[in-house]
Amino acid sequence: MRKYLARWREGDNEKIDAALKMTFEAMPRNEDVGEVGVKIAALNGLYSTNIFGVVQVARHIITLDIDATLAANTVVPDLIEKIANVDFGGKRRRNYSFATKYCNFHRPDVYPIYDSLVVGVLSALLRQGERFDTFAPGEHWGTDYAIWHRSISGFRTHYGLEEYSMRDLDKYLWMVGKERKAMSAGPVPVPGASPRFV
Repeated sequence: MRKYLARWREGDNEKIDAALKMTFEAMPRNEDVGEVGVKIAALNGLYSTNIFGVVQVARHIITLDIDATLAANTVVPDLIEKIANVDFGGKRRRNYSFATKYCNFHRPDVYPIYDSLVVGVLSALLRQGERFDTFAPGEHWGTDYAIWHRSISGFRTHYGLEEYSMRDLDKYLWMVGKERKAMSAGPVPVPGASPRFV
């Protein structure tokens, strides 16, 4: 964990992340289409969230009155779905990963990011026999944020990583996923299994 977080900090990722965090902290409320639009555009550009209608999504978010919900110290999975589902000219688009990232930059301690690289890491660990979560029929990370949050929390507890923040876990899992992708999806290092990965 420390190795991967150090690698994250050594590169440009930490600087970009810090600048984006400053943007969200400078405009913490979600009531003005301009401020929300700037946050969306910055997040979209730096995290490749595939938002093609920044202004439409900003208008959508300000209608949701999300600030009190974001201020809560517990995850509210419905908030992700409310932000994610946007109508564009009569067609509904679900911006799920974007919604998790938008909430994460407001509340990194509460909302872990849903990302395809991280999905790959967690899926590979489960295939390798790791048991940080079990699933009932019909439970899927990509359709139910409560399940995603449960799995990330389970991962954190299972490997004894409580000293690390949710945002640290995001960074770690993303770095492992990126490395794994570069190595053509090889095995995933198990936290604490070998000094090499500590």
